Amino acid sequence: MIIEPSNYTYETMPDYTDAVDGAVEIPVTGEEMEIRYAHKVVYDEAHNLHLEIFTPFQMAHPERTWPCITFIQGSAWMKQYVYQKVGMIARLAQRGYVVAIVEYRHSGIAHFPAQIIDAKNAVRFLRAHAEEYKLNPSQMFLMGDSSGGQVSSVAGMTAKSGKLDEPINEESCEVCGIIDLYGAVDVTLPYGYPITLNHQKPDSPEGMLMGYDITEHLEEAKAACSKTYVNEDFPPMLIAHGTKDTMVFCQQSVDLYHALKDAGKDVQLYLLRGADHGGAAFWTEEMITVYDNFFKKCLGE
Repeated sequence: MIIEPSNYTYETMPDYTDAVDGAVEIPVTGEEMEIRYAHKVVYDEAHNLHLEIFTPFQMAHPERTWPCITFIQGSAWMKQYVYQKVGMIARLAQRGYVVAIVEYRHSGIAHFPAQIIDAKNAVRFLRAHAEEYKLNPSQMFLMGDSSGGQVSSVAGMTAKSGKLDEPINEESCEVCGIIDLYGAVDVTLPYGYPITLNHQKPDSPEGMLMGYDITEHLEEAKAACSKTYVNEDFPPMLIAHGTKDTMVFCQQSVDLYHALKDAGKDVQLYLLRGADHGGAAFWTEEMITVYDNFFKKCLGE
């Protein structure tokens, strides 16, 4: 087959039609999902904070926009390794979501509520750049694991109230739903962190977050506890936690679930029998389908 050079588009480019003996032909539809990755996107110049953004793309629908998940990577509120779950995040993006992993100010440079403020501003940045990253600004979600579960839940629960907030632009930080994976959602629970021997002391992860000995400031520390905000106006929440979590006792999630139920909130709890703190159990096809179905339910699909 011979063609002449021209200013072809995909639509005008001739299909190769010569028979090739022994070749296997596999038809494509244009519906195949590609994931495009934007590395170290600055969302807060003042604090030099970044996003890792995964955007779906289909050849048949190049202008399609997607729901967006703002994902808060856990780190015991310390400096994050934001690339830890990129393989898993890509699988979630493969389901048809823009996913942005958020870098927040860690406890070594800023105490609570800096991390909540950063999560909200990440949502605002994404809304302001919706066209660039092919996301639907009316279909935003917050999701996080471990300390990121605490950040995503508190940020989502207080998004409408203006509490714990320092906006970087005029965009809304409200979301359609919240997923909290094995979140460290109660820094005041006396036995909340099984292998943290210095639990609640100033040099513990939660003590470093708050900047003091939590046992001496229990009332003040409740500001960082998700269940403090159960009476705010916020969207549905899904919670998942391993029953053998050695780092964040699953009682924290159970207590939050009961508090939300008692407040009449829309909440789901998944207890992963025998699961430890995170890991592959939370990223099986079954669990990704659970998250996908939750997002779709929040959007009325």
